This record gives sequence, C-alpha cells and structure tokens, in this order.
Amino acid sequence: MHRRNLIRLLGAAAALPLVPGSGDAAQLGRLLHAGRQPATDLQLLTVDQAALVTLLGDMIIPATDTPGASDVGVTGFIDHLLARWYQPDEVQPLLAGLAAIDRLAVERHGQRFVDLAETDRVGLLTTIDGGKGEKGTAEATFARIKSLTVYGYFTSERVMLEVTREPIIPGRFDGCARM
Repeated sequence: MHRRNLIRLLGAAAALPLVPGSGDAAQLGRLLHAGRQPATDLQLLTVDQAALVTLLGDMIIPATDTPGASDVGVTGFIDHLLARWYQPDEVQPLLAGLAAIDRLAVERHGQRFVDLAETDRVGLLTTIDGGKGEKGTAEATFARIKSLTVYGYFTSERVMLEVTREPIIPGRFDGCARM
C-alpha cells in the first residue's frame, strides 16, 4: 500500500468523529472550506499560532508529487473551524496546547518550534505523538491538529479533484442488499 493511500484511508477514519451524526463528511468539509479565509486573513489564530499550525500541517502531510497541507489551505481551514464552529471551551485548550508545544521546544532546544532544525522538530513531535495528554497539553493538541489537518486536507477541492479523484465516503450504502 502506498503512503498516500494509507493516509487517505486514515483520513476518512479520522474525520468521522468530527462529523455530526446526520451529515456527510465530504459535504461538511466543502462547506467549511467555502467559508474559510485566505491564510493572510486570520479569524482567530495569531500570526505566530498560524505559522505553528502551518508547519505542523506540512510535517503531517508534506508536499511530494501531490500537494501538501499548506498547498491546499489547511491553516485557513483550521482557523475558520476554530473561529466559527468550535465552542470557546474547545478553542482555549487547543490554543494553550499550541503554546505548550512552543514551551516544550524552548525547554528542550532553546528555540520556538518554528525556529528549530528539522531533526529537532521531528524528534520533539515523535516524543509527543500518540501521548494521552489532558486538554491543553502538547500531546492532546498535536493529536487534534493531526485530525484537523487530515480532515481539512482530504475535504479540500484540490485534493478531491487531483489526488483522490473520488469521494472520501461513498455516495450510497446498500445495506441488506440481496445478492
């Protein structure tokens, strides 16, 4: 299995918890993308927070022969989602977690995360990836940013048209169909 196919399957699975019970994940994603602002017109994130989210997104889904996370506007998508769809009690822990990632980088390497060398960034994210942190921790925030990045990436029009060439979730379900 190729890496992009694996990411596509994981993306579909990761997006399901974010979708309301009666909605279609691809349709909701298109709606969210339609309402987002360009990365220069942030609605909630500060410039520094957006730079961190962009870097994390590009580390999660880098550009290869297909577009990366920043190529399809994932940072603007996440900013829009946080500003318009999340409740304040959900946003504040995520913003605190972004600050926690930067604090961890300063503690371990003496620089903010965006200023670290690539090997230091990878090492730091490897230590927090998969951790079960409380809301507001670096571990919980990185997990949420991964989920939002994958969801934003695979519901973007560019990825649907150029990469997957098919909907994330099939358009129909034939339960109990006779053979």
